[in-house]
Amino acid sequence: MGSNKPRPFEEHYIPEPNSGCFLWLNALGAAGYGWIMRGGRSYQAHRYSWIIHRGPIPPGMSVLHKCDTPSCVNPDHLWLGTQRDNNLDRMRKGRSRDQRGTEHHMAKLTEAEVLAIRSDTRSHRLTANDYGVSLTTVAKIRRQQIWKHLA
Repeated sequence: MGSNKPRPFEEHYIPEPNSGCFLWLNALGAAGYGWIMRGGRSYQAHRYSWIIHRGPIPPGMSVLHKCDTPSCVNPDHLWLGTQRDNNLDRMRKGRSRDQRGTEHHMAKLTEAEVLAIRSDTRSHRLTANDYGVSLTTVAKIRRQQIWKHLA
């Protein structure tokens, strides 16, 4: 009979000799971060690596990558920081994308549709129904509270 004992953490990654990253070989999420189950709980692999190599993660802190490789679990490539630290690090490294308008992952409208909504003289309700958005979205577009870059 096989053992139900989990494999050691070190068996779940492979060292990449050029970068020094330890690349996660098992489950990866949509953003490329590794996942591991331990004690009936799911962990992001880089966070679990921090815990087993460096200790607990203080509340409100994130485990960030120096190497910018989401699947890396090398504890020497990880550091603790706030979400603000993460955002500043991303900007410094030129990885911030302008996510206004259709570039935003939640965008339901195109720029042309937004401009049409602004010039549409019908009620918010009729306009919202036609474009498949909420009354609030139509109102905010018309007041230029959202999609401001199309002024």
